[in-house]
Amino acid sequence: MNKIRVPLAKPSFDKREVEAVRRVLASGQVIQGPEVEAFENAIGRMHQARHCVAVSSGTAALHVCYLALGIGPGDAVFVPSFAWPSAANTAMLVGARPVFVDVLPGTYNIDSADLSLRIQQCIEHKWASPRAVVPVHQFGLAADIDAILKIAKEYKMQVIEDAACALGAAYKGNPVGTFGRMGIFSFHPRKAITTGEGGAIITNDAELAEKCRMWRNHGQVFQNRERDFQVAGLNYRMTEIQAAIGQVQLQKFPEILKKRRAIASQYLKELSGCSGIGLPANQPEHTWQTFMVVLEKGKDRSSIIETLAENGIGAGPGSVAGHCLKVYQEKFGYKGSNLPISNWLNSHGLALPFYAGMTREDVSMCTNELHKINQKMK
Repeated sequence: MNKIRVPLAKPSFDKREVEAVRRVLASGQVIQGPEVEAFENAIGRMHQARHCVAVSSGTAALHVCYLALGIGPGDAVFVPSFAWPSAANTAMLVGARPVFVDVLPGTYNIDSADLSLRIQQCIEHKWASPRAVVPVHQFGLAADIDAILKIAKEYKMQVIEDAACALGAAYKGNPVGTFGRMGIFSFHPRKAITTGEGGAIITNDAELAEKCRMWRNHGQVFQNRERDFQVAGLNYRMTEIQAAIGQVQLQKFPEILKKRRAIASQYLKELSGCSGIGLPANQPEHTWQTFMVVLEKGKDRSSIIETLAENGIGAGPGSVAGHCLKVYQEKFGYKGSNLPISNWLNSHGLALPFYAGMTREDVSMCTNELHKINQKMK
């Protein structure tokens, strides 16, 4: 196999991140200190949230949200099937039942009409009590928050926004993350900015924020310089090293986002005439964490990924559909036919190389190769 010249993703690091790490190491304080606090404040300001709690990953953030809201056995949590399974997995960890909802073609976001249907099914079959919905702002595009909030209000459910891929994204001019009770972000290396691993929770509820801080730090609270353990908590703290890197990345974010949007525009333009490939919805508030196309019937994704790799291009599946995963099929009886759009995206979504450091030549290399592959498959 040829060497990959255009990888699927690549962080935007330079000497500024190296210097930030050096600064932390020289300080001798490497966990839960001023760097973390500064990073939290910056994320909170960016998304107009009064409180931000940094944690070790986006998955940890979801877990802490469930714990802070008291979600557990007997509760149902509604999540889009076509999304990384963290929201479903952590719901299982707290003893709740994840209920998968289909998504919309084009946006790949949760289908509000199907959400209503799944809630009714849950009630009729007495699976569990509808307690929360976790709309994922898939790949950086905000879900239809107004419709979701309306449904959540009708059934008295909590809304936790999974904005893992959507730092900087907006819905009708307002930053995502605080339309519901809480919102979460991820800083995994495939995201627009990264701390290596890392995550954050935002909320405008002071009491919830304190609960999140307690759960992330072993269940500790401090009074008069004395510690007490109020719950059997977890160690989900973000390190000072990660937070220092994150602050540099946030400074770069406006330029990173500008570049990502330019790359997405080039992809859309150069692939517009490529038959057999469906393009993602293009909306001005999209932040483009991933650029995923959808292959039509008869296009074999595995062979396309292999051919691209042979020509130096890294590509891969767009995401996964939770209802297609063995653990959920065996436990809850899901089948691929249950959620047809998610099922199709699960096997036909193709993520193309996408990162701020891509050149116009890199993008054209990818699109030209896709056109060639498409011609051969006709």
